[in-house]
Amino acid sequence: MMKAKLMQKVLAGALTVALVAAPSMSVFASGAQGSGSNTCGGSSTTTEAAVVEIVNAAVAPTESSSGSGSGTVSSIAEIPTTSSVAGVKTSVAGVYMATSVNGTAITTGLADIASSYGLAAGEKPYARIYNMDTKKSPLAAAAIDQAAAAKGAVVGPYVNVELGKLSSGKFSLLASEGAPITLKFGIPKSFAQDGKTFAVVCVRPGGAVSILEDTDTNPNTVTFNTTGGQGAYAIIKY
Repeated sequence: MMKAKLMQKVLAGALTVALVAAPSMSVFASGAQGSGSNTCGGSSTTTEAAVVEIVNAAVAPTESSSGSGSGTVSSIAEIPTTSSVAGVKTSVAGVYMATSVNGTAITTGLADIASSYGLAAGEKPYARIYNMDTKKSPLAAAAIDQAAAAKGAVVGPYVNVELGKLSSGKFSLLASEGAPITLKFGIPKSFAQDGKTFAVVCVRPGGAVSILEDTDTNPNTVTFNTTGGQGAYAIIKY
């Protein structure tokens, strides 16, 4: 029991490290790129360069990446604020930098999320989705791999997901015990395979692991229900 609790604490720390760049994303999430104001005593140009560097570090492809292209950007203006999967556009604005999958989309309606999570006037749902670096978060990856192995499954691309809200330009996470939010990942061609069943493994800070079944019939996508907050996700097939 003590070892299990210790593992949960270490895993939570690993996830925090994996998502360490996320708070810096609020610099541009609130539209700061158009303000021209200085931050921390530096010029807006310096600030933009720092944010771009953080974003590119967070989404840099790894050896296990199944996506095509690096997805890196050279300016804040190039950071995707929306995404689509198989013609379905995401309902929530955000930072969509997960190049390891063939697109990501939140299909639960914006108003439904705002209502079910009790967002106040002036607050709006906001998502941040980007590649997970297994080298920076080895314990989260190990937990995903173990869950997949228990089902005899093969692990595909890993993705970091943060489902939160913007309030006065500041980002915070939605409650992880909230109402269901439906996400859709595009399955990379390199991982697609006829006759296989696809699902998603999710690891939460604290060590909770769940396998989220595919709810659609499209062989090129995996659709699943999750909740707010942050987590490490991976597509699996078996």
